[in-house]
Amino acid sequence: MTKATERPTSRLLAPPAQQPVTRLPSTPAARVSFRQPVTSAPHVDAAWWPRSRDLEAELPALLDVLWTAARDVNRVSYPIDSWLPVPRRVHIEGRQVRLGGFTHQDPSMISLRDAWGTERIDILVIPPEAEPDLAAAAMVLASRSGSNESAARMLEAAAAEVGAGPS
Repeated sequence: MTKATERPTSRLLAPPAQQPVTRLPSTPAARVSFRQPVTSAPHVDAAWWPRSRDLEAELPALLDVLWTAARDVNRVSYPIDSWLPVPRRVHIEGRQVRLGGFTHQDPSMISLRDAWGTERIDILVIPPEAEPDLAAAAMVLASRSGSNESAARMLEAAAAEVGAGPS
């Protein structure tokens, strides 16, 4: 082959299989399961098992999953009595995220929205102190397509399934 007919090769990126995946130890992956498809209906779209009640510390991993899936959410409403105090606005990965704590919100749910109010994702929050079997059962229940159970009912059904009381 002469130089004029050689194909240029890129040396900037290795093939995808060879790309190292790095995650900082301070930000473990979110333990989350989505139902498919996520709909705009007022039902549970996902289950999330955070590691603590510190929403500011837990949100980056959850939002990373959503942003990777091209979900442009930047507003989070949460039950104020279920989480440690957080500021009204936080910056995560260079994005501003608005947080709204409410006293009358279901204590087992958080809701995420985009800036235009067109997308809403309702997430069942499995208590951080829940046993792994209960958390796994709740994630399976929340990911079932067509389920219209409330978050509290899903947690009750998961507890009954594993023979434990709700957390």
